[in-house]
Amino acid sequence: MDPVLIEILDEVRKQVGVALQCTSGYRCSTHNSSPAVGSTSGSYHLKGQAADITYARRGLRNRVNILRLFVLSENIGRKHGGLGLGLYPSFSHVDTRTASESGISPARWSTFAWPRLK
Repeated sequence: MDPVLIEILDEVRKQVGVALQCTSGYRCSTHNSSPAVGSTSGSYHLKGQAADITYARRGLRNRVNILRLFVLSENIGRKHGGLGLGLYPSFSHVDTRTASESGISPARWSTFAWPRLK
């Protein structure tokens, strides 16, 4: 695993103040392309540069706390040149891609339809 990623995840854990769980870290290409995962061949999980994190206690896995992980990861990642971040209903994806690798800002995405206030 990327030592910078480990450093970032440890800082996130310290600032959150409760136990976190890594639901996916390094993946082999077979698992990465399986229907259950459905990830691309360019996945940072294949390089040991990505992790999907959530709260160890299931009761803490709500929208507000998952968003907190996302925002906290982004703030910490700025010290390291940026991160790729993904927001999902029950976890946040963090990877160590940087703007210098791609010439553009690090990736951000969300697969969760957040409810709109009326």
